[in-house]
Amino acid sequence: MGRLMVYVCCGSDPDYWKHVPNAKELLLKLLRSPVTREEALRMIPEDSLRYLLSNGLLKEEDGVLKLNFCVLPWEDVLRLREIGVEFGEALAKRLIGLMESFDSRLMKMRGVGCSSLEHVRFSVIGCYGLDLESLRLVFGGAFSGGFVPYAKEIREGAKRLMEDFYWGCHSSQFGPYTFYSFGNHTGRRNAFPDLVWRGKASEEEAISVAKALEEHCSKGNAENMKILKKYGYEKAPFFGPEDEEVGWKVAWEVAEEAERFLRKNDELNGELKRLRASKWCRRDELLIEVWHWIFGWANNVLVREGYFARPEESEDGGRYIKWIARSNKP
Repeated sequence: MGRLMVYVCCGSDPDYWKHVPNAKELLLKLLRSPVTREEALRMIPEDSLRYLLSNGLLKEEDGVLKLNFCVLPWEDVLRLREIGVEFGEALAKRLIGLMESFDSRLMKMRGVGCSSLEHVRFSVIGCYGLDLESLRLVFGGAFSGGFVPYAKEIREGAKRLMEDFYWGCHSSQFGPYTFYSFGNHTGRRNAFPDLVWRGKASEEEAISVAKALEEHCSKGNAENMKILKKYGYEKAPFFGPEDEEVGWKVAWEVAEEAERFLRKNDELNGELKRLRASKWCRRDELLIEVWHWIFGWANNVLVREGYFARPEESEDGGRYIKWIARSNKP
């Protein structure tokens, strides 16, 4: 038996993070067999068990507790990587066929001029399109409760297993600016908003970097370059409101392509049924997880083939891109 990684997709709930991490031992046990309420209370506090039951994360049937949300055993994690690689390669091929159409719009974004087309492609197609807009378009109904909870069993080699999948968007708004980082989940990111979240920088510092990058992408000067180099943003793109309008329109087209890819793929549906977690995960929950492995690998292929910028790497192995935007996009 390994360890358990607890996470969520999209929003969150403070009570989730208060109670569910207490239940890691119980959840690992439930991956193997049901337990009685008395056994559960020997592993977690009563208020945490009450939270799990009242929020539908566990269910009680025939006098025992069973899983009722998407907890993935290690054998499923191994299979998910294989599924991600197989279907991610196919998705990347489809996107490459559409790249000329996407580029005709993306080239109009001023972020291309102050950074590169490859970086802008990664931001718009890889993050806005395959991640954010695809989740809204294809899986919007799954988030009616605000977020989808997950957990997966982790064993030796898990970091290496997942490090080549680019599937994680971190974003936050400070002042009129939205700060993004996007990449793998195997290390910390030395970028905004992550630096603010970790207490390594203030919101005021973030805003000063955004102002410098916005001006640099318009006309630039030596003073701007000093602060941009200090925080590593001298090659990052800035998206103004007009750029964002173009970018999100392209992203929606990417999401529509993702929907076609998922909805008409009978082979993928068969793979979902073969996962052991399909016995207790709702299909839409499981498909959201599978989609992350697929588009995460597609992004890796597009980096490898030179269509996307190669992510920078932090000292502990995190690989990501970063950019700043100003718009009215929610």
